This record gives sequence, C-alpha cells and structure tokens, in this order.
Amino acid sequence: LAEARPDLVVVDLDRSDGRGLPILAAIRDEANVPAMVATRDTSAGNVELALVAGACGVLPVDRQPASLASSFRRAVAGELVLPVDDLSASVGRLREARTRRGGHAALATLTQREREVIAGFARGVSISGIAVELGISRSTVQTHVKNILRKLGVHSTIEAVGVAWRAGLAVDTRSA
Repeated sequence: LAEARPDLVVVDLDRSDGRGLPILAAIRDEANVPAMVATRDTSAGNVELALVAGACGVLPVDRQPASLASSFRRAVAGELVLPVDDLSASVGRLREARTRRGGHAALATLTQREREVIAGFARGVSISGIAVELGISRSTVQTHVKNILRKLGVHSTIEAVGVAWRAGLAVDTRSA
C-alpha cells in the first residue's frame, strides 16, 4: 500500500481467517489510506466495529454494482458511506459510546472554524459543500482538515467525526 498509494482500499470483513478488522486497523495505522469494508452483516454492532477500526464506509456485499462507483467516489472525497437500513441503530450505538467515553480533550484545541468544518463532515457534507457553506475555498477547507487531523491525532475525517460524535460536538443524525 505504501508504494501503490491507492485512493481507496476495500477490505472483506467476512474473511474466513477473521482478520478483516485487524487488516483494516493496520491500513489505518500504517498506510494512512482510506478503507471501506464489504460485509454481509450490516448490523449496528458490526458497523460500529468497522468505524472504530477506521473504516470510512460499510458496503453490503449484495450492493448493486451500479452504486459502487458512487460509494467509492464519496469515500475518497472524505464522506462517511453507510448502509441506510441500519443507520439509525448505528448512530444510536455511537451516541451511547460517546456518552460512556466522555469528551475528547483534543477537541478543545480546535478553532471555531475547524469545529464548523468537522460539523459539516458529520452532516455528510463534502469538502466542496463545506467550502460553499462557509464561504471559503476548497483548499482552505483542506487546510482545516489537515489541522483537525493533526490536533485530534487521527488519520481520516471519519475518525475525526467519530471523536466529535463521542464528545457531543457532532450530533446530526441525517442519513449518509
């Protein structure tokens, strides 16, 4: 992965050797490449496990091929891609996890503008959409994203949104 530097990796979560989650975590920690998981089990618990391990999306294996390209483009753009049928249950579990874990001290280091950017991602808005909403350029949004990732010590906007959700900063539950 370090040599190829793909835009996106898809990991089979249902691997017969059970190594889907460890492989996903290794990609997140070592290669810093966005990774989605493909799985038959899109239950809230499985979605939560994938997100905590660093997935930027969850694809049901029975997904129509025509919708894959759109899902891949959205993931590469930094959007969270989740199966809609179990989304409310997944968000509920993430809220519970946020309550259990409390706030994240690093969020206090974010500027107001960085908080607005992360809130946009939590609502499922793209980089271009956030730029329009805030009246700034795409490159300025990308600079804010780099600062957010550095300050929170995470590797992706999805992980940053997870930190924001756990701390109560991002609470919008609109469908991804």
